[in-house]
Amino acid sequence: MEFTIGKTRVELTRERVEEVLEKLDPEPFKGKAKYYLEYKGRRYPIKQVLAVVTGLPKVSFTTMHAYKVLRELGFEVKELKGWGGS
Repeated sequence: MEFTIGKTRVELTRERVEEVLEKLDPEPFKGKAKYYLEYKGRRYPIKQVLAVVTGLPKVSFTTMHAYKVLRELGFEVKELKGWGGS
């Protein structure tokens, strides 16, 4: 699938995201992190996933954009339980 992130056109597939996740260590959740993608029992912040897969900085897209792209690729995006925004 093709997506526009900021002004950058990116082509992504679910398989490409999974290839990256195989080698990626999840970052700790901090700040306002609310959503995650679970892959093989590991929880990844969705902005980390999209940033690494696209090579774009996290500030170039919103959490909701990451949410939408990952969902369209067929991933289940989950919400952290007990999230309080702190």
